[in-house]
Amino acid sequence: MVRTFLFLFLTVALAVVAMAGFRGQKFANTPLQITPDMKHQPKVITQHSSTFFADGRADHVPVKGTIPVGYNLTGRYYQTGVNNLAKDSAFTSRPDYKDTGAMGDVYGSGIPFTVNEAFLDRGRQRYEIFCSVCHDRTGNGNGIAKAYGLVTIATLMDDRIKGQPDGQIFSTITNGKNTMGAYGSSIAVEDRWAIIAHIRALQASQSGKVQ
Repeated sequence: MVRTFLFLFLTVALAVVAMAGFRGQKFANTPLQITPDMKHQPKVITQHSSTFFADGRADHVPVKGTIPVGYNLTGRYYQTGVNNLAKDSAFTSRPDYKDTGAMGDVYGSGIPFTVNEAFLDRGRQRYEIFCSVCHDRTGNGNGIAKAYGLVTIATLMDDRIKGQPDGQIFSTITNGKNTMGAYGSSIAVEDRWAIIAHIRALQASQSGKVQ
């Protein structure tokens, strides 16, 4: 009885190992899967064929004139009118203060856009979307990311950051620093400056003293 059990057990084990060895192999027929992998879904995969379209291709050029919602296209890559706060709002990379935060060889200070209520509100919105996950809504570095082990988050209320020129903070948002990723490709130029304006407002609101 024991020998029979051991024989059947080894036979099944060898069969499982043998079948597992075929994983990743190409077959003409659809393989039998007890638990289908998530990668096998009825979806379009870029640079693959697709029977959904008549030409058999999965990738298609967007309809002529298609642009993201909220954008205007001038030229090939220059995108303007991100939030309608200024005509010169864009994902640009010109070597000037607005696009780099630098004035010559040093970082400059000042917001190169009109700071009004709408601009500050836009900065608060973008800050809460992109920044609060780490720095929290008050800027003290206690965002949800810290609860999951990212303990190197800087507090924006630190005197070191308060003393940084606006252009240096702009550069940090654009290019990233240490464990912070770069947001230059995700946040438009004007929105980066709006975030800085909001950060300055946070710093000012928390530096007051009770008389």
